[in-house]
Amino acid sequence: MDPAFPTSFHLGVQLATTTVSWPEIRDAARRVEELGYDSVWVPDHLLARETGAGRLEAWQVLAAIATATRRIRIGPLVSPVTFRHPAVLAKMAATLDHVSDGRLILGLGAAGLAAEHATFGIPFGPRSERVQRLDEACVILRSMLDDPQTTFVGRHYQVRDATAEPKPIQRHLPILIGGGAPSIVGIAARRADMWNMIATPDAFAPAIANLRARLDTLGRERSAIAATASFRAVIRAMPAAIAARVDQLDPVWRDDPYRLAGGPADLRRSIVRYAEAGADGVIVQMPAPYDFETLASLVAIVHT
Repeated sequence: MDPAFPTSFHLGVQLATTTVSWPEIRDAARRVEELGYDSVWVPDHLLARETGAGRLEAWQVLAAIATATRRIRIGPLVSPVTFRHPAVLAKMAATLDHVSDGRLILGLGAAGLAAEHATFGIPFGPRSERVQRLDEACVILRSMLDDPQTTFVGRHYQVRDATAEPKPIQRHLPILIGGGAPSIVGIAARRADMWNMIATPDAFAPAIANLRARLDTLGRERSAIAATASFRAVIRAMPAAIAARVDQLDPVWRDDPYRLAGGPADLRRSIVRYAEAGADGVIVQMPAPYDFETLASLVAIVHT
């Protein structure tokens, strides 16, 4: 184990669900598990970032991944609160926890892509409303996953004697909140077990400092929330090989500000910076075609 990373340092992968077939996703999830990753995630969106590309639905894919793997944790990164009523989502989460034999992490976010809401006729609303919805949804989900019955009357959601039976296999199914805005970090500090932000190391450091300050104010232990950073990575030993790989990517990925490219030593320095800022782990976002050389290199960087 690299001294920069504790044995508990979480290493996850988010697999793209666009421009790729289900068998390729299935085989990639199995490969990620074999490589020793702690978690595998899929994005929960209805439209693809790549123009004209299709996208498979996240929760259907997660259920299938659950049956194709045995050990690795699974989850959406993240499910927009606007897509599904939280009481329905609680039932979905409890069911998927059974299908996966207790391996689900429930990732939630406030939604950020107006275009997919307009296309599918889903109300988007102002950001302040979506943040409020996320907070209320967390209350409903936590109660339905833990308590015999849930009654909640909020501004946006109301449930009466709602149940999520059978309960999840996990005694405390973890909720991950995604997003670095102060309002989202505040919800994470109050409600979450995990927090994730896609960011460069420079942007991640002040966000996690904000999270910890809020935890201190609330009287929650800093260890109560596992903080993770996301980025997209390309690893090659030679600059020419890096350029060749990047040229294969859609321009939306090639020009991505969250993409880290370079050799293993370059990426190690970046991950060390996340760890020094306080990250408890990282989740690399992997576009298709999946780059297993990079994924294997990441394991070697963190776990050896």
